[in-house]
Amino acid sequence: MFLGRGWHMLKIGDTTTLLMCGMESEELIEGDYVYVLGLGVLAVKGVAHPPGTVVAFPKIGSGMDLEEAYCYLQDQFPGFLLFDDHSGQVLPQIPRKSIKMVYSAREGLRQLRPRDELTERALELAVLFADAAGIATTQVGVSGSILLNNYRPDSDIDLVIVDPDGREVAGALRELRERGVTRPVTEEFSRDLASKRRGSVMSLRAWIRHEARKVLYGVYRGVVYSAKLVPSPKIYWEPYGSARWRELGHALVRGVVTDSKRGTYTPMSIGISVEQVVEGPEAAWRAGEAVSFRSRFSEQVTEGEEFEACGRVELDLFSRRVRLFVGNTSRDYIASASIGLE
Repeated sequence: MFLGRGWHMLKIGDTTTLLMCGMESEELIEGDYVYVLGLGVLAVKGVAHPPGTVVAFPKIGSGMDLEEAYCYLQDQFPGFLLFDDHSGQVLPQIPRKSIKMVYSAREGLRQLRPRDELTERALELAVLFADAAGIATTQVGVSGSILLNNYRPDSDIDLVIVDPDGREVAGALRELRERGVTRPVTEEFSRDLASKRRGSVMSLRAWIRHEARKVLYGVYRGVVYSAKLVPSPKIYWEPYGSARWRELGHALVRGVVTDSKRGTYTPMSIGISVEQVVEGPEAAWRAGEAVSFRSRFSEQVTEGEEFEACGRVELDLFSRRVRLFVGNTSRDYIASASIGLE
């Protein structure tokens, strides 16, 4: 296990834990990792967690999909799979006292010292994104293989951009795309996309066409990058405990995107108007929102665009709102009607 400079001992509960400097004042959010004895490294998901725990999925190899991750946890640590009253789902909830090490994306960038072409370009791109968005570089992090120090010369650059106060970050990054500083992915990078989208019902050609529209995914100086735009906990629109979602069934719907201001984030949320329920419960007609905790669905569709989506229909017992939750199974998707699935 690699330990770079900046690690120190800190007491959390009854456990002496290794944390990066500065982590005591930062929340664990999307893009960070934790290390648990017996489970190894796990990727933190979302920005709001159940009390005393962190929602995180095992990072075992590059090919494990979500369903396999659940099976792995059920086999190795079934006690970590618990029903969460807020989301209405069984989630991997890692007790904070079990965490032996934290890999902070933002601290990882702060301590990054370029030692080869990949890390040099990662640092360059992080600074470019921070400058373009008008945010401090301390709100940008490096994730993935660079953070975990297991990258190869042909690895991607994985960045995390934490939006502190609801800025138009994606719009600022679009200016870099228009100036040619970054460029869209093409079929040249289909191998990378095929690996990341394994198990999806969407064809590789359709994925490339969707991804080519995104500024948070692209190519910088010949290297593929992906950037997760993460809302800071203070601006996150669904604090833990503010809802109580329950599943009503699975549905395939078509409609129009009415609001995509939160559609660039991970987790993402878009306003929708359902115009057709192809299959699923009657309640699917009332879905006014589509959400996902998977970064692959951020920037997937834009306001005013017709879409097709498959996911879990949910009802909030507090507000009685209905939404479509996308990303729990390999059959879930959101697609622009202009591109389709093939």
